[in-house]
Amino acid sequence: MIKICLIGASGKMGRAVIEEANNCNDIEITNFIVRENSNALDLDVGKHHFGKVDNNIFKATISHDFDCIIDFATREKIQDRISLYTQLKKPVLFCTTGLTHHELEDIKNLSQEMPVFIAPNTSLVIALIQDLVKKVLNFNNSQKVKISEKHHQSKLDKPSGTALSFAKLANLHESEIESLREGETGNWHKIQIFDDLEELELKHSASNGSIYAQGALKVVKWFYQKPKNLYYMQTLIEDLYE
Repeated sequence: MIKICLIGASGKMGRAVIEEANNCNDIEITNFIVRENSNALDLDVGKHHFGKVDNNIFKATISHDFDCIIDFATREKIQDRISLYTQLKKPVLFCTTGLTHHELEDIKNLSQEMPVFIAPNTSLVIALIQDLVKKVLNFNNSQKVKISEKHHQSKLDKPSGTALSFAKLANLHESEIESLREGETGNWHKIQIFDDLEELELKHSASNGSIYAQGALKVVKWFYQKPKNLYYMQTLIEDLYE
């Protein structure tokens, strides 16, 4: 049984991870962590998310044993969390988006002490699409690239971390990404690679966070016992599918 400390447990992705973990025989969430000023602090997790008491309580501090951390919290107080993880020296899956370059470098530095997996998007399909885009552009880097994405209106970062990762592959500036924020659920990313003779269009859509929660749990199962190092979705793809 893999025991998880879930950071950002009261949010949309926290709910999705909890729901998926409840369907896994080899995953158990032992710590449901929220901010000290969270409205969910000390509330019952099951009642808050699913309308059914399960006697798990949202806490601001870690109080139970665990094997791996999943961080789906916002970037608020990210430096405090990095300091905590430095002390804990436990494997961390970082799914926080909208990080600054400095914050990202601080997270990368943690990998000198423990396994660190950075994944602003935990969809395996997105990782495979990124791998394909990289190969297409390596084959012909003279082609033009257009990147667009849409997320729910409450998403804080714009463009998304996933769109930025595609832009990095294509050597595009983030100002060239078309970003939409509307509605309450669902998201998509679209990549167009084209020249005067042909066009390749790839689009990934997700109706809710379940696919990312499933991906996060797959990542944990794959990497939580790995040696200290820095890991990405591409690392996992290369190990499992190539």
